[in-house]
Amino acid sequence: MGAMLVGAFVCAHTPQLLARPDTEDRELVLRVHAAFARVKRRLEALRPDAIAIVAGDHIEAFFLNAVPALAVYVGAECAGSFGRYRYRFPVHEPLARAIVEQGIERGFDLLYTQEAPLDYAFYVPLHFTMPAPAVPIVPLHVNVYLPPQPTPRRCHEWGRALGEILRARPERVVLMASGGMSHFPGTDRYASPEFDWDRRVLEQLGQGRGLELAALTGEELDKAGNIELRTWITLLGAVGDARALVYCYEPSWHHGNAVVEWPL
Repeated sequence: MGAMLVGAFVCAHTPQLLARPDTEDRELVLRVHAAFARVKRRLEALRPDAIAIVAGDHIEAFFLNAVPALAVYVGAECAGSFGRYRYRFPVHEPLARAIVEQGIERGFDLLYTQEAPLDYAFYVPLHFTMPAPAVPIVPLHVNVYLPPQPTPRRCHEWGRALGEILRARPERVVLMASGGMSHFPGTDRYASPEFDWDRRVLEQLGQGRGLELAALTGEELDKAGNIELRTWITLLGAVGDARALVYCYEPSWHHGNAVVEWPL
């Protein structure tokens, strides 16, 4: 009996949740931490053999050397740093290699790497939610920052293929997406995210209407400060019309922080 995709979650990776600067509302940060703790308890209950985590890269792993639309880390381990944090995670190599091989068989031109540094977009959620005992990960990179990015539709197609690959594996796998919601870093809109847009999307996801997000254009995502939703849309391809359970939505002055589960 093959095991399967046993859980699906999305987690904010707002750096301020980890670095805790004085600019932040302490109570809000602690509420997001409580939602992360809830994810951690769920992961302990689900007992996954691996966590496949989909995240964007803030120009840490890929820049002028190469900008893949979609990439998979396949080495024995991956590592990176963020501020005073240095981190290292074992990679579930058989699963990572199967994703590359079968993804390519399904028509996705995946880049794979054994040494790119691991961005904080991967680390922040794992810092708060990694179950005990810890499990190996498979980092799945989606280019959300450097144009031209993959279209939302392509991300959804990749997610659907990923879901098929994971469901056919012997391991128990949890799929996690990192990122979002609305924020406008480095722009004059930094202090006014699109919170209403975020809430509408969460409502859609609660109704199992994730497919509608795949129909958005890159331009629409950009306008709403939600270019990172490409990672969510990838996960939505894998979970289909499952209904989302929103653990929290905390609008800080610069960022819509969401933590969501799809009970499978």
